[in-house]
Amino acid sequence: TDFRASNHAMIMCGLNYEVSRFNNERAANGLARTCSPQDGLNISALVDRKIEDLMEKCKTKPDKINAQQRKQCEGVRNGIDPWPQCRSAADLLKHKQYDRHYRSMFKALMGRFHRRQEFNNNTSYGRMGYGFESAEDSRGYSAEAVEAYTLEDLGGLDLSISGAGTNGPPEPDFIWFGITERMKESTALFHYYFKAAPAKTPIHRIQDCRPTSWWTEEDRKVVKDREPADYAVWRAANAILDVRMEKMKMEIQSLLSSGETRESLYWVDWDTLETVGVRL
Repeated sequence: TDFRASNHAMIMCGLNYEVSRFNNERAANGLARTCSPQDGLNISALVDRKIEDLMEKCKTKPDKINAQQRKQCEGVRNGIDPWPQCRSAADLLKHKQYDRHYRSMFKALMGRFHRRQEFNNNTSYGRMGYGFESAEDSRGYSAEAVEAYTLEDLGGLDLSISGAGTNGPPEPDFIWFGITERMKESTALFHYYFKAAPAKTPIHRIQDCRPTSWWTEEDRKVVKDREPADYAVWRAANAILDVRMEKMKMEIQSLLSSGETRESLYWVDWDTLETVGVRL
């Protein structure tokens, strides 16, 4: 759900800017920032404001608009909402743009979801992917089959699964992966795996209001029910991350016992590990 919410807010709808502008204006008036509809955040009203800005630009700077914006302005004049899918998560979930962009989003990560899923060179089922048939409609599909294949592929248990394969369809290969909801653990593993000195995490794209802030529990449930293959990948990926965290802790403890110091293990992000409850 976080992946979809982030893409929806940033790429499809430009909501992050609108929410930030709204909260900056509240702060300037001595009001507290808000991130949820329960506290006064009205996403639909922000979309209306976005439309007003667009119409003003079409009116005052016609030479600065592109063909898509010109078409959107013409549509607004004819009573057509250019961004109905942006007004709420519920509006996205019932809009055709969901099927076009947000079905099986892990296709771009996994290629195929399980071994019996066939490559048909058809990318109409979602814009992101390698041309495999829909996972849920494929022969041999089950959540258990997806979880097992994710452990083999993403977990590196079957090294014959590669970027191009030998004679088969293209599939991505993996050096490292992280999980958005477990960013601190993921970055600590990244530094450890590549023996790279911990760097400050870039913050220019980190939002004060997480895009999931205006997704209800019902919205999340709809996605979970609609995307069983994606959630099977996510569950297996979390299990892999659990194992890799434990493996890293054991290796670090062994290095310390053999005479290494915290200073010599410069690629270990000690501060981040402590924040996630790891004590060494």
